[in-house]
Amino acid sequence: MIKIAICEDEKEQQGLLKTYIDQIFEGLALKYKLEVFNSGEALLESYQKDTDVLLLDIQMGQINGMDTARKIRTLDDKVEIIFITSLIEYALEGYEVRAYRYLIKPVKYESLKENIINCIKEVDIKNKYIIVKEQGNQIKLDINEITYVEVQKETIIIHTLNEVYKTKGTMNNIEKEIDCSRFFRCHKSFLVNLEHVKSIKQYVAILENSEEVPVSRYRFKETKDKFFDLIEAKLC
Repeated sequence: MIKIAICEDEKEQQGLLKTYIDQIFEGLALKYKLEVFNSGEALLESYQKDTDVLLLDIQMGQINGMDTARKIRTLDDKVEIIFITSLIEYALEGYEVRAYRYLIKPVKYESLKENIINCIKEVDIKNKYIIVKEQGNQIKLDINEITYVEVQKETIIIHTLNEVYKTKGTMNNIEKEIDCSRFFRCHKSFLVNLEHVKSIKQYVAILENSEEVPVSRYRFKETKDKFFDLIEAKLC
């Protein structure tokens, strides 16, 4: 189930957004729960940490949308925030709270639909995990924590933000199990999470933690293209 919250102090805009959300999910045939709040204070008072998408008006009363978003981020670092505003001048501030998008009033149905669908894809990725067997133990790994995977003979080595895990298997099988567009087979023996790549130079991907992942000569251009496509998608 996808959980959506609308925080908007204008009744007309509330009704419009609610109608659009209902229409969007009717077409998607997905279960969803929708909550509507009249102010940032009301939202913060009863905020649920399992909220997936938050449609947040910037220009509200006592506490505006940007300040509300800052407080939400102290509670929840996963929710996708879409700002609703009549002034695009707030866009730069949005980077601070990792806003997904800005929609300008009056919100258009097709624009909202496109962004909601993209947010649902992001939510699916954030909630995805794999089960790894290591020394008789079953370990649940959040794929977003995986930086890269390498294979050495019959051993799969999974590098995460905090740990390294070793298991038996093949690269083809682990790639199918992860099944995420953020991961790319940059080398026959390496699968990299592009989300954790800081830069790409000749035949190597530099991760945010400064580790280097080999990129084969034959997959260099495609790896670089996938990396820049991900950056462009975040900026658009």
